[in-house]
Amino acid sequence: MESKFFKVSALTAAMLGAVATPAMATEDSAAGPGYVEQVNEFLEGSTLAGVAVVDTRSRTRSTGAPGGKDGDVWSRLNYSSYNLILDFTSGYHNGWLGADVAGYLSGDLYNDSQMNGGTGEYLCNEISACNNLDWGAGEGGPVKITKAALKFKAGENVDGRFGFTQANGNGVLGNVWSFVPGTYRGAELNANIGNFKATYFIADQFTAPWLLSENDYAPALWADTTWGIAHSLGLQGNATDDLFLQFGIGQVTDVQYVDTVDWAAGKVTGYKNEVDTTGYKVYAKYNINDTMSVAYDFYGVNDDAQYDGLGYTTGLAFNASFGQFSWMTNLNYAKSDNDRDVNPRMIYTYGMTNGTYSLWWDALSDWNKSGEVSIYNRLSFDQGNGWNYYLGFGYGSGGKSAAEGAKGDWDYKSEYAVNGTISYSVQSGALKGSTVRLHGTVLERDEFEGAASADETDLRFQVIIPYTF
Repeated sequence: MESKFFKVSALTAAMLGAVATPAMATEDSAAGPGYVEQVNEFLEGSTLAGVAVVDTRSRTRSTGAPGGKDGDVWSRLNYSSYNLILDFTSGYHNGWLGADVAGYLSGDLYNDSQMNGGTGEYLCNEISACNNLDWGAGEGGPVKITKAALKFKAGENVDGRFGFTQANGNGVLGNVWSFVPGTYRGAELNANIGNFKATYFIADQFTAPWLLSENDYAPALWADTTWGIAHSLGLQGNATDDLFLQFGIGQVTDVQYVDTVDWAAGKVTGYKNEVDTTGYKVYAKYNINDTMSVAYDFYGVNDDAQYDGLGYTTGLAFNASFGQFSWMTNLNYAKSDNDRDVNPRMIYTYGMTNGTYSLWWDALSDWNKSGEVSIYNRLSFDQGNGWNYYLGFGYGSGGKSAAEGAKGDWDYKSEYAVNGTISYSVQSGALKGSTVRLHGTVLERDEFEGAASADETDLRFQVIIPYTF
């Protein structure tokens, strides 16, 4: 989820003028002209950008209704939340040293989602900050710093950063996204080698965008996971004018997952043995011509605690454009050695680091049941005046049942989803780039005999207003 930043109205700029005005420092600084020159150099090329977001959503499920029976449809998530995001990127002092800082303010405009009867907390919606992975939407604290990093460069071919930062996606470590990315405590080093870019990234801590602390995972009990060091080596670049390649390998050390939980007592009663996990990434994209491309992606993880070996997702993608129309077909396959659902990241626990697998369809399901083959097609239309539309259809089948040894959240023979989006972006004026977006999905599953119903729907309306100062 990447944002393009544009200017807001003159009124907004005036209101924020106190922040926006000092693009150059005054020559009358009490610290003297040497200080002024250094500050000017630091600020030259810097940007202060932001985005305001309102996300309104209703997501239903056909199982687990409080006081209901299996098959009853109810809204687990029903809310309207906001994010106010700021991102400062500096220039380079003496041509080599700079700093980047970003953060966001969040909250709920209203919330009628599932409620924890014991604590009165709402189900975490992953937009406003939460107390933990499960509960406390809007209660996790109003402000989170998502980035606070020093950066450096050595000539035109070497650069890096360290502090609280994000992975650049070259390798096997990626970012967990909401409207802002999650935050690693770590360091990154990049080097250009001919047409290729090599990246080494290392971190010892991560928090999902909607959590303020790494300590917010454990209270959910099932997510009580610890780990040591996560690191990744990636290489990407153009082998030819039409062929892009990416390779990655990485490791997370000392990963320890929950094994058993006493839910009645609200405590973890056992942990799995520590393991070191290893991730692998291979990606290739070939441009057939100016309007058509094909791509292959593989992301695998060796995790003896979760997969008893290897778990991987792999897929093919075809994209084509025909004037104002565009077409996408993705084919995906997931498999693990012990038939557990596959999560394409080096730590299996949700929201705790991410991988770099490219296929994602915004269609509710993860399409990750071991043995499942899934296909997704999407037709998009750009009207050329700010209006955009798409309609997609996905289908997956092939996984085993729980009775046959499959391990995962749901027990189904097959699934299909229909999703679509209508959006409008302002084309000119003070609000240029501002977007309203309506997205809907219907997901239906054919469950194995005796399995819980697993159908879902999603309706989401978003207002996104980017700006620069």
